Amino acid sequence: MKKYIIIVISFVFVSNISAQSFGLKGGAAITTFSGSDVKDVDSRTGFYFGSFMKLGDGNIRYSPEVILHQKGAIDSANEIKMNYVDIAVNGNFHINDELALVLGPYFAYAISGTDNAESIKDWDKYNKTEFGANIGATYELNDLLCVDLRYGLAFSDVKQAQTKKNRSIQIGIGYIFGY
Repeated sequence: MKKYIIIVISFVFVSNISAQSFGLKGGAAITTFSGSDVKDVDSRTGFYFGSFMKLGDGNIRYSPEVILHQKGAIDSANEIKMNYVDIAVNGNFHINDELALVLGPYFAYAISGTDNAESIKDWDKYNKTEFGANIGATYELNDLLCVDLRYGLAFSDVKQAQTKKNRSIQIGIGYIFGY
């Protein structure tokens, strides 16, 4: 229940800041782990979905966002799936009117997860918070529709006693309401 309250509050907060630039985005997330404690890792495919805003004019614009993001991987026959709420502030550096390079930090909070198909109840071994950076590109098909390709690189570890960081490739679309 706590995770749904966080999502609703985040959604309401973002939508009330600026209704003219509010949008929704979603797509596929191909995630894996990296680090010195990672061996024989396979990626897993999840999804991401959330809200964003477009702020600014000119060649540099900003797009804060709040998304629900599934992350995890299969590591040595142990599958870890975690659901995060990501809060990011990305800078969009426009090459032209349609194409922009995207770069920015994000903060993520784990709201649920499974380890070997068992729900994680004892979070003492896991880090619920994650810090990282996004890098990618966005192509605006028109004033209302865009396509995103992004790589998310976590700086913090998934587990407390292991060097294991989330990596994510996000491929998706976004739609702006009332541009």
